[in-house]
Amino acid sequence: MPEQSGLELMEWVKEEGMRLETVVLTCHSEFRYAQKALQLGGSDYILKPVIYRELEQVLQALGRKVEEQRQADHEGERYHQLAELWQGQKPLLTERYWKDLLDGRERPDASWLERIRLAADVDAQLIGTIRPLLISVENWEKDIDERDERVMEFALRKAAEEILLESLPGAVVEDYRGNSLILIYEGGAAAQRLEELCDRYREACRTYFYCKMSVYIGDAVPLKNLRGEYLGLLHEEYRNVSISWSSIPAGAASRGERHADALQPDSTALLEWADLLEQGGIESMRARLEELLMPGAAVTVETLTAYAYGLMQAAYLTLHRKGFPAFMLHQYREDFDVSAATRSVQRFRAWSEGMLGQIGVLLQSRRSESPVLRQIKAYIADHMDRDVTREELAEHVFLNPAYLSRLFRKETGKVLTDYILQEKMRAAAQRLTGTDESVSAIAAGLGYGNFSYFARLFRKVYGKNPHEFRKIGTDSSATPGA
Repeated sequence: MPEQSGLELMEWVKEEGMRLETVVLTCHSEFRYAQKALQLGGSDYILKPVIYRELEQVLQALGRKVEEQRQADHEGERYHQLAELWQGQKPLLTERYWKDLLDGRERPDASWLERIRLAADVDAQLIGTIRPLLISVENWEKDIDERDERVMEFALRKAAEEILLESLPGAVVEDYRGNSLILIYEGGAAAQRLEELCDRYREACRTYFYCKMSVYIGDAVPLKNLRGEYLGLLHEEYRNVSISWSSIPAGAASRGERHADALQPDSTALLEWADLLEQGGIESMRARLEELLMPGAAVTVETLTAYAYGLMQAAYLTLHRKGFPAFMLHQYREDFDVSAATRSVQRFRAWSEGMLGQIGVLLQSRRSESPVLRQIKAYIADHMDRDVTREELAEHVFLNPAYLSRLFRKETGKVLTDYILQEKMRAAAQRLTGTDESVSAIAAGLGYGNFSYFARLFRKVYGKNPHEFRKIGTDSSATPGA
């Protein structure tokens, strides 16, 4: 070659990192030339004069090699894309697996453990003990609509990852009911200074997200008992009407023996049964009872008695959450005598069918709107002349504010504060088109001392200011937001 040898060209190609296949055709028969060519990545070394059949075979083999390399590169690129996709999906899969476990759709068996291990990159020992924390939003200190509230709830979960899980292994999960939870993996070691860490998290959320909240700190429990502990936290939040804006540790005295692993309906099973009735209905509860009564089960008078009282307590708890007084369970039937239900499995089945039937009648009778919801709406309608807070409404119906907000959104599809605003603006629209009151008098009558603020809210709901709305004579039955 002019000015440069073939070996020098091969050396330059190698230095530049080019992926080329080379065949050396040369008159040099010395071993050191062949050795150098092979060291530089040459595929073959042919002496002149060239036998064309031999060269053809070498080039064909080299072509097959190049094609195989191309296929390998393509498969490698595809594998890399799939690996990146898998890495991106792992957090979503991790959350889904935890959600299914908390909801009772999955059990922590070997199959589930293998899936969570791959998705979360954790070993089984680390998640052998879990401490759940429940984030309970009690109040937003700025007016926000439903879309903004969902965004802010997402921000709260991200903040929990950055603050609570900065030095602790765990996961942040939004369950199927909209609750935000932190699951701390304590299989390796117990979390230290957790209450102090939760206080710092709450302070940060109030500072940056204008949110007052409580964090319910559960006990560290074996993985198999996590669902019971989770339901216990939800029940604590539901029952709590006295402590607010706090980090609330688990209270063994108030929560009792919630972690016993037994078939009989202890407090853990009671909460699970109430959850089955509330979420899955009577069919889910019927299936659970059939599991307990299946052939081969150790059924005695004592266990039947426990099941009967457990079902009644679960029914009372479910109806109370829905706003029904307990006496309504016996309003149309007075033959729910527990002693009659425990004489045989057959009698228990008949007794439980009657009980479940009555529960179903009550839940179906007012399915569209629960008594609690009616109380809330009536209270809002009776107090249109002033600002009504979520805390005031919660106190009126004896519920926790955070629980009340979720209940209201679940039954109506609306945020409670949005509903209050819409009802006030609906009343304002009716007065604007149906009376001669001045706009300022209407604003004052609905508790708005600042006319400009009232006009801004009215425009937000109806798309027009109050004077424009009255002038064009909009139908008083118009829907807010239309």
